[in-house]
Amino acid sequence: MKRANHCHILQVTRYLLLPVVLIAIMALLAGGGPAAAAPTAQVNVKLSGTMRPGGRVISLVFSPDSRRVVYMADAETAEAYELFSAPSDGGSPPVRLSGLLPFRTQIGQYQVTPDSAHVIYAAPQETAGVDELFVVPIAGGPSLKLNSLLPTGGEVSFFRISPDAAQVVYVGDQQTDGVAELFSVPIAGGPVTRLNGPLTAGGNVDYFLISPDATRVVYYADQQTDGVVELFSVPIAGGPVTRLNGPLTAGGNVRYGFISPDAARVVYRADQQRDEVYELYSVPIAGGPVTKLNGALTTGGDTHFYAISPDAARVVYHADQQTDDVVEVFSVPIAGGPVTRLNGALTAGGNIINYFISPDAARVVYSADQQVNDVYELYSVPIGGGTGVKLNSLLPDGGDVDYYGFAISPDSARVVYSADQQSDEIWELYSVPIGGGVVTKLNGPLTTGGGAYRPVISPDAARVVYVADQQTDDVVEVFSVPIGGGTATRLNGPLTAGGDVLGNSPAISPDSDRVAYIADQETLGSLELFVTFDDTILHPPVFIPLVRR
Repeated sequence: MKRANHCHILQVTRYLLLPVVLIAIMALLAGGGPAAAAPTAQVNVKLSGTMRPGGRVISLVFSPDSRRVVYMADAETAEAYELFSAPSDGGSPPVRLSGLLPFRTQIGQYQVTPDSAHVIYAAPQETAGVDELFVVPIAGGPSLKLNSLLPTGGEVSFFRISPDAAQVVYVGDQQTDGVAELFSVPIAGGPVTRLNGPLTAGGNVDYFLISPDATRVVYYADQQTDGVVELFSVPIAGGPVTRLNGPLTAGGNVRYGFISPDAARVVYRADQQRDEVYELYSVPIAGGPVTKLNGALTTGGDTHFYAISPDAARVVYHADQQTDDVVEVFSVPIAGGPVTRLNGALTAGGNIINYFISPDAARVVYSADQQVNDVYELYSVPIGGGTGVKLNSLLPDGGDVDYYGFAISPDSARVVYSADQQSDEIWELYSVPIGGGVVTKLNGPLTTGGGAYRPVISPDAARVVYVADQQTDDVVEVFSVPIGGGTATRLNGPLTAGGDVLGNSPAISPDSDRVAYIADQETLGSLELFVTFDDTILHPPVFIPLVRR
């Protein structure tokens, strides 16, 4: 498939950029009268404050309550990427959260706690080159180190916060240099508990997940036999460790797994019965009978990616289950049962590429070259099986749907996708009801050479925010448009000559009222953090015609 040239849009960071915040303004009436609402004009505010010349914001995240933005920038020392926090209304200057870092160092990982009270981060704050784990109030204050004393060469490599904001679980070689183990610590500090069982010589913990109810940790480790990765479950505060997977064939390993949204089961992928033949299994999270989920595989077949439905009832997976190297999409009850193929008949050479389950767990939307080999289109089908429908409009010669560039709205009503649907190699954005219907182009008219990319749907499912060189070729800006179609509005302020919005930075706050982005908007080469708000842009009256399904 030909893909749009996103090089000027997909600049910078390796960090996942999450939603950020905007502002509502109050103006004082002249003469010192009482506060009154300002006119409903678009407001654009810089959040990153005063930075050194050439400073760069490289990542950001909203607090879950939308009140603050936490971001990483070399605001004070060149190439020392430290952690800062700013109120999302721009009402006061940002504060530095992390300790001072030297040249060419950075925060390794950071997250805001689910209660929006604290930030957890890993950084070489006390010892050069050694990442340790710290907690700090989100509005600033003294930081507290959470991990225990490390051996020479030891460090914290990865952490997660429990959904109840009570514990931090992390992997580190805390007891023996080069031996990665799993630990839990109260978020306010306190005793550190090792969670994994005793490791065989050469063994390490590879990865872990915390259950949605914050009671258990599921982790992967070659705990019993060096080089044989298995799946284990343990209470989050420590206790008996249970192996979840069934006995492995010689050479077998567990590759990865997911915890169901109701925290009842774990679904994992492993070559458990035949070496190098990967299948799907389901098991209770505290241990119990293991059930194979996929249907019988053809010779050479494997399961590939999979997802658990939001209602924890089904598993959707793709596999070359029926014909070797022909990848299709299937659905099965999470505890086992009849397997249903979801896609329609594939043309010779066709495959399913990508899919998403709708938030209401009713439908699966997938991309595939189902009808014409190497022509990728978008389809929707009930999750339990049934009649599918093609969502995109007729494509021109050479046209495609971007098989990774689509999303389902949080209310499960619509699908937004990227495609060169009207002219080959001119990428635009479209919206369509999830069950099929009228397709609406979302972006505004494009300048010659322009394109629209990276749609993000607001949490309230009302709008789509996207980046585009819509008005000037190779000048990337950020726009907002009603999800059902309407006027697309530019959100960024006027850009300095040569300036751009960082293509993967625009994000929408959890309350859907704010859009933030990174741009060299004021000074070329200085990437700063901005936030935009306008109630008439983000929440206009929207009429979406009823579509017969």
